[in-house]
Amino acid sequence: MIYEQLFGLFPDPRVYVLTSVVGDAALAFISEREAASIVDAVPKRRREFATARALAREGLERFFGLHDFNLLNDKNRAPIWPQGIAGSLSHSSTRAWVALVDATYGTIGIDGEDRDKLERSLWHLTMHDQEIAYLKTLETSVQEHRALVIFSAKEALYKTQFPWSHKYVDFMAVQIRLDEDGSLQCIFQSDIAPFQSGFVAHGRWSDETEVLTTVSIPSLSSVA
Repeated sequence: MIYEQLFGLFPDPRVYVLTSVVGDAALAFISEREAASIVDAVPKRRREFATARALAREGLERFFGLHDFNLLNDKNRAPIWPQGIAGSLSHSSTRAWVALVDATYGTIGIDGEDRDKLERSLWHLTMHDQEIAYLKTLETSVQEHRALVIFSAKEALYKTQFPWSHKYVDFMAVQIRLDEDGSLQCIFQSDIAPFQSGFVAHGRWSDETEVLTTVSIPSLSSVA
């Protein structure tokens, strides 16, 4: 399986990111237990799952010396990472990503999208008035594409906060601010223990090829 390591997506170089094109070849790189968990899935789902898991297997072995780890899901469908490792998976129909770091760092989230846009009809379901106001300051031709970046950032934030809160949060629980230098802020709009309203998680965004966003919450951050 051919994969690539990506750099500069997180502020700390200890976070490792791998990516690969989604394909059937990845099915040969996952374990029997992992394969059993998707035995009834449609072929598209099996390819996406397998590519993400194969990347995780490669990353755990290459960067942490952990061999043949079975990355299974818990009852909430969240991956059960090895003790001492924090990770995040994402996949679109064409590409998969995995981010890994020593858990002493904190938590991380990554999200990738292969769509071109988030349709205007979905804006009011996923974004605050302030986010929509920001989009309307942009050229009309890029508004729906940048809306997809905001949507993706919320997905990355969800993955980052879940190990702390163990709660599902909706799109209105956080407001995203994008800066043109590729940085972003995720601002909590309500208390979601242990986070208080106003807590800010930081991340990065890119839309050079696919839309890709990352968010991290270091352990040293004050989340109380």
